[in-house]
This record gives sequence, structure tokens and C-alpha cells, in this order.
Amino acid sequence: MRRRLIASALPIIAGALLVVGARPALAGGGCHGPDTQGGGTAVELTAMCFSPSILYIQPGDTVTWRNQDGMTHVVAGSFSSWGSPTNLAAGGTTSHQFPTAGIYAYSCPLHYGMNAVVIVGDGNSTVPLARIQPAAAISTPSQPGITPWALLVLVAGLIGAGLGYRIGRRRRSQRA
Repeated sequence: MRRRLIASALPIIAGALLVVGARPALAGGGCHGPDTQGGGTAVELTAMCFSPSILYIQPGDTVTWRNQDGMTHVVAGSFSSWGSPTNLAAGGTTSHQFPTAGIYAYSCPLHYGMNAVVIVGDGNSTVPLARIQPAAAISTPSQPGITPWALLVLVAGLIGAGLGYRIGRRRRSQRA
């Protein structure tokens, strides 16, 4: 009977661990603030953020990323459009040369929301090549106070209560 109880509880425990483990990733990563713009050839990785998040350079320049965070990050061109994904341990650096003008998006696939772009063109221009505007708020047709997490916890609780009732009822019928 003990094996059945453990076998019944194991999926619930595993699901709960997945929900708890996934929560920070869904909450976001990155800067959680406005984008930053800059010129030069250096990008710092600090506080789960590329800084600057929009970098202007000249054709032929080589950009160097320096990880000053206490965790590993990855510098990966979006959809493998440039370079190859490079793991950066804390304190590590990586570089890539951008020979032609264009817009080169990249991200850290390990940390949701950690995105940036290199704009290769007239990096000395006094007028920015990109205009940064805050994203429009997304409205969801849900009731206030109800989140998917609350619903998931409610459903998991109901399933757990149902399984507990079923196991308890089975025990009583075996004793009788």
C-alpha cells in the first residue's frame, strides 16, 4: 500500500516542482527597464542585462561581450543569423566582427527577456538610427486577481484532494 501511495504522490510532487521551478522564468529576465543605447565596441553583461541593449558600431568593428554577472550567459545571434552561440562563464569574454551594415539581434537563451541588438552603420551619427518607445500594454480579458498560477494551484489542490479521498476510501474498504 505504501508503494501505491508513493506512486500516486510522485506525479503531484513532480508537477509542483515544475511549477515552482518555472515561475522565475515566466516572470521574466533581462533588465525590466527601458532599453539603453550606446556607441563603442563593448557590451557588459550585468544583472541579467546586456548593456547597452542597442549598440551602434561602424562596419568592420569587432564587438566584445564581457560577462560581469555571477552566472553563465550565452551570446547567440537570433535564429543563428550571425556567429555561433557562445557560453560565457562569469568573467569571460567573447568577440565578433560585423563586416557589413545591418541590424544584428541577439539574446541569451538561458534567460528570458535578455535581448539586445547591434546596429552596424553610421555609429557616429548624432541622430539615433532607432527610436526606443515603450511597448504598448497588453490587456487580457481575465478577471482581476485571477492569474494562471492561481488557477493551476487550485486545480492541483483539487486533484490532490481527490487522490487523497480515493486512497483513504480504498484503505477503509480494505479494512472492512
